[in-house]
Amino acid sequence: MESGTSQEPERQWLIVGAVAKPHGVHGDLLVEIITDFPDRLGPGVEFGIGPDSGPTERYRVFRVRMHKGQWLVSIEGVRDRDLLESWRGQYLFLPELSRDERPEGYYYEHELIGLECRDVNGSALGSVVGLDSSVGQSRLVIRHLEQEHLVPWVPAIVISVDIEAGVIVLDPPRGLLDDDAEVVEPRR
Repeated sequence: MESGTSQEPERQWLIVGAVAKPHGVHGDLLVEIITDFPDRLGPGVEFGIGPDSGPTERYRVFRVRMHKGQWLVSIEGVRDRDLLESWRGQYLFLPELSRDERPEGYYYEHELIGLECRDVNGSALGSVVGLDSSVGQSRLVIRHLEQEHLVPWVPAIVISVDIEAGVIVLDPPRGLLDDDAEVVEPRR
């Protein structure tokens, strides 16, 4: 191994913000926050700009502050409003956090996709094909026999996640993954 090379693998760059527009006359950029860890973006941090497929250019943050729930970013050496205007609709990327840097039980969507889901008895329930966060709570999208099911990401249902083994153990309530739901009479 050459000296000066790192044993740590290259981290995947993840979308953390959507570029809204240039702001003001001093070369600031307004960015919609799309991350659970907004405090990671700070002075001196390297970030990428590009389409949703990945960053095509890299820059460093000079200053970042909050403005109406969004980031207002000043970029080292960039004051060209026309350049910033060309970034409208692009995305801001940061390298993914290692597992040690994340809170316990926090997983990236790309780590979960493809994992096999089993119940607590070991029976196959399908595999994860996505994550749905559209209703305020994250839900696994699980495909089994050409049918997709939404499974709430809650400790009572998601018992364990083993990325290395490629398995998620679930304890779904009756009716969540089958047609055996209990029918409850409405209260009068």
